[in-house]
Amino acid sequence: MTANSDQRLLVVGYSLLLLIGAAAAWQLGANEAWFLQWNHAGAILPAALWANLTLMADTLFAVAALLIAACYRPRLLTQSLLLLIIGGLFVHAIKQGLNLPRPPLALDADSFRLIGPALKNESFPSGHAFTAMSAAALMALNQARAWASLVLLLIGSLAALSRVMVGAHWPLDVLVGGGCGILIAWLCVALEQRLPALQAHGWKLAGLVLLTLATVALAFHDDRYPDTQLLTVATSLIALWFAVTHIWLPLIRLMQQAND
Repeated sequence: MTANSDQRLLVVGYSLLLLIGAAAAWQLGANEAWFLQWNHAGAILPAALWANLTLMADTLFAVAALLIAACYRPRLLTQSLLLLIIGGLFVHAIKQGLNLPRPPLALDADSFRLIGPALKNESFPSGHAFTAMSAAALMALNQARAWASLVLLLIGSLAALSRVMVGAHWPLDVLVGGGCGILIAWLCVALEQRLPALQAHGWKLAGLVLLTLATVALAFHDDRYPDTQLLTVATSLIALWFAVTHIWLPLIRLMQQAND
């Protein structure tokens, strides 16, 4: 299936809302104030909840989720591969080029709640927020129902928001990272749908191999946040089971039949 106009309007509109919020934070000079307000408000919920939500914004976790979704929407294999390439270049070029300080470097340690490692540099934009929202947008654009797309974007938003709650990023980092993540996901879907060369099976196979290898790596991944190991291993095993039963085994059988 291809993304319809409702899904495209929803994801682009959602991206614009995030970027407008980022512009407001910038113009009002409210970035630090919002960080402290959001971080303190989040302290009413358990640290384990925010830690697991921030795991959901990790690249390896997002890849596992996309692999499961690709079992039902094979076009996601190529779209995910494009996202990993384009998104990775976009985020890391800006992060390393600007190298802006994170909250643990700029604020007193006792002024906010820190969960997990005290990350100090390469703050803008948030790579986790980019990953969470771009993965959610990819899946949203491959949904037939607008309400399901909205649910995916809201889940991605919670994962992105967790970066403020664990004390790793400013609101501006999260809003820009999330907004740009959605737009680049939309770009990857548009490229895959409009360029016949990207619809070749070789692209899907490359995406399948990369997503499968990354999902295997997830099982051994230490994200340095508390109480996330169960979700890490369970997600990896579930995604691999889906990939083996829905894609790899049918593909192997098809290859065997072709050789007979």
